[in-house]
Amino acid sequence: MPGKGTTVNPISPPARGLLLVVAATVALAVALPVSAQVIDDVEELDWDRPEAWAMKYFNSVSQLTGLGAPRAREPWTFELGLELDNIPELSEDQRRIGFGGVKVEDINRLPAFLRPRLTIGLPAAFSLDLAWVPPIELEGVTTNLFAIGLERPFYSAGALVLGARLSGQLGTVEGDFTCPEDESAHPPGSPGNPWGCEGPSNDELTLNHLSLAFTGGYQVKKTTFHWGLAGTYMDMEFQVDAVTYGLIDHTLQLADGWTWSVTGGASWQLTDRISIAGELFYSPLSVTRPPSTDRENDPLFNLRSMLRYAF
Repeated sequence: MPGKGTTVNPISPPARGLLLVVAATVALAVALPVSAQVIDDVEELDWDRPEAWAMKYFNSVSQLTGLGAPRAREPWTFELGLELDNIPELSEDQRRIGFGGVKVEDINRLPAFLRPRLTIGLPAAFSLDLAWVPPIELEGVTTNLFAIGLERPFYSAGALVLGARLSGQLGTVEGDFTCPEDESAHPPGSPGNPWGCEGPSNDELTLNHLSLAFTGGYQVKKTTFHWGLAGTYMDMEFQVDAVTYGLIDHTLQLADGWTWSVTGGASWQLTDRISIAGELFYSPLSVTRPPSTDRENDPLFNLRSMLRYAF
């Protein structure tokens, strides 16, 4: 029994130890910053959504065409080519694609598309076309696209030749599209940064497709005219990787569907080994831009060219 005047501590030593642990845990939680909220939504986009339109627009830019009439090459002969295609500049209304057609995205980066190609003659009159855009950063964009094509003429009569071409592509395009570097340099919420970007984004666009084309050519003196009609199935993704107003946005947008395109152009043999070709590419691309609910055609129409050297 405690004597008179002795103060009794109602908390036992084990209980005091538990309270100290709880207090330390609370203090540590208060001292640490609150974890940012992560948005991991997955959106299946309608084929006519502005975001889907932008995906199929740039997928069409990279579509591998023959850039010449179909022809039977000698087996195991090689042609090295350098393809140069223009990328039309998009207006502000066309770039208003984010959040269903509200936010203007920074996608006017490069005026042209450059791609090395290798064409190999195969037995049975087939030709194999290989193309690769290596991952070299230009204007904040890193493109890594590999494409392959297989073509064969199936009809020939005098100056006329008809053929078929199967091609496909796998690859990605990375860049700070949703939060550009120059925009994120301004304070979040300011006039220069109204969407609250806290740093450059690291977004990734996947541009996969498979295409089947019927092609043809007709030679007039030293000029060979060529044309093609293609149907293309596209399977695309846009992975957002941005921080806005403290929110980590990892939204994944998916879009897949069919497009069709036509090409027409001409080629010239400059020497025994060197030739050049040029063509026009057209693909109608449907889109519905708010506040309108009507579907419209906003196509890709661009000029393509290639210089070839035969070994």
